[in-house]
Amino acid sequence: MLNPKIGQYLKSSYPADIVDALISAYSEVLRNYRIERWKPSELDAGHFVEAARRIVEFELFGSTTPLAKAMGSFSPTVLSKYESATGDEAFRILIPRVLFSIYCIRNKRGVGHISSISPNKMDATFILNSTKWVLAELVRNVTASNPDDAHALTDAILERDLDLIWDDGESFMIMDNKLKADQKVIITLYKRDRYSIDEIQSLIGYRNRTRFKSIIEKLRSDNLIDIVQGSICKISPLGVREAERIIENT
Repeated sequence: MLNPKIGQYLKSSYPADIVDALISAYSEVLRNYRIERWKPSELDAGHFVEAARRIVEFELFGSTTPLAKAMGSFSPTVLSKYESATGDEAFRILIPRVLFSIYCIRNKRGVGHISSISPNKMDATFILNSTKWVLAELVRNVTASNPDDAHALTDAILERDLDLIWDDGESFMIMDNKLKADQKVIITLYKRDRYSIDEIQSLIGYRNRTRFKSIIEKLRSDNLIDIVQGSICKISPLGVREAERIIENT
């Protein structure tokens, strides 16, 4: 979870609704990356680029496109417009070029690939680290008057995030040992739905079958999952919300 000071500092310089959109998009990129949802992670990057472009325009021109109105396409002509403006080099050149690279990966490479080796993880990793850099650069600029906060907040953004789930097709492991068994079940089904009870028990490494069945039944009674075809578990919309809450606080 991002330090609330990040939003506070950004809102002291930029429109609150745009800052909220920026932080929301960044959080979604990070959340989906951590559970290896490469395609959603890349899709959310498009929203991040749109919000960050609005901040760039607000910084350079004093006004920007309202959130309710679509922005024009991001092109080399737009980059030239930013570069020729009056203002800090970070907003004229550096941030726009990083955003444009995200935009190109997101739109021109595409997020669905048919090949023996999919570049989706590679692209999502590039996008995640690029969004981190942009957010940290924005924060660095608005916290210039408070060096201690500037260092602490940018370091927190740039800190490497550990994937919550390790799933390489051969191994499956939830990396946070502090999570309880019921939370691991929810996260497992959020990552990949429709596992059997036995499969989930094996994946999370829970040994006592009787207790595990009780955990599953409790999740079902709480409407977080359903059980179909005898033993196939499905996460419910309420379970999705709970999984996202767990991920947000992990």
